[in-house]
Amino acid sequence: MINKLALISLLFFILPGCYSENSIELSSKPVDGVAILTNVLTNLNHDYPGRGLADYPSDESVDVPKGYAMILLGAEAEAKLRKLGSINDLGTKAGNWLIENADANDDGIIGWGVPVAWDAYGDGSINPENTEYSISTAIVVDALLGWLNYVDDEKKQIIMDLVEKAFTPYFLDTMRTPAGLLPYSLLHQDRKYDTFNSAVYLAAQMQRFSTLVVSPELKRKLQDAADATMAALLEHKKKAPNNGSWYWNYSIQENNPNDLPHAGYIIEGVLVYIENNGRLASRFDQKRIFGHLMDFFEKEGKVRSMPIFTQKTKTPPRLYDLSIGAQLMCRFRSWESGTLFLGEVNQYAIPEGGHSKYPFEMNNNRRVAEYEAYLYRALMSCGCNGSNNAQ
Repeated sequence: MINKLALISLLFFILPGCYSENSIELSSKPVDGVAILTNVLTNLNHDYPGRGLADYPSDESVDVPKGYAMILLGAEAEAKLRKLGSINDLGTKAGNWLIENADANDDGIIGWGVPVAWDAYGDGSINPENTEYSISTAIVVDALLGWLNYVDDEKKQIIMDLVEKAFTPYFLDTMRTPAGLLPYSLLHQDRKYDTFNSAVYLAAQMQRFSTLVVSPELKRKLQDAADATMAALLEHKKKAPNNGSWYWNYSIQENNPNDLPHAGYIIEGVLVYIENNGRLASRFDQKRIFGHLMDFFEKEGKVRSMPIFTQKTKTPPRLYDLSIGAQLMCRFRSWESGTLFLGEVNQYAIPEGGHSKYPFEMNNNRRVAEYEAYLYRALMSCGCNGSNNAQ
């Protein structure tokens, strides 16, 4: 039986004139959020909450900045929902680690990346470990700016200075892709690719930071950099054939739509850009952009890793995918909408504790600490900390 409350919440972003013949009626799913959170916390490294196996070519336990950022974002979500004056100890440890490791490769450039050498585009160019990547930097900045609400003046200034330094390299005209986007990394070999998700997330945080700075010149540089990426995003938007939702390919060079998490980064970026009064905000159809999340559901409610209008893959979503979808739903819609993703998480539970990358029964599977950090952020965004809606 369809949960009417969930259906009502979903109708908010089902678009006029869309889904008429192939309407997707989804019901909320039973979720014991507190039990899932307990599993996550029991198996988390409480001293280094972003440490563990990464989903990169490495079998060593490493510190992943995005993992630490997700713990900090989750702690901030908890504090906001519960109206607390400070964040929890896990969040504080994560935030301090991010500040202390703002230049992990000692190249004099503030920014965050991944702790393994990596060929990001499969073109034979190996980026050194701790290369500054725009998506990692953007997510860390997102977390640090949220922490401003819970720290003293001294730490606020430290954060403001770090964020300004992290953004400064991107003000250069050379730090643009051919289409005018913010680049995937600061390395020359990556600047030839027009990758949307990382550029948009970073642009949104630049726009957000522009509302916090005093200097008119800095404000202008931040907004100009953000607008250049958002203008390119508008120029290259696509419309889903089934419902008219807006979506983007992974890059201009690749004719493949984004998978769920990378589509989520774009949705997040656009919403934050709009929320912070970006100059091009009125040109974005927020409803159609958020509505793209519905393209990742089969009619019966099964979550896909790729949009339903492509048959490229039917690989189950990663824990990463579900976590990003859930936190977006809970933050911008409702708990019931969030359960559409969280309701799948029990399939990923490992009997000995923790959660695997793919459903537990799949082969070639393992725990990824970074993805469990994303799940933590999703659970806290959905109020799964003992509040009534977490059951």
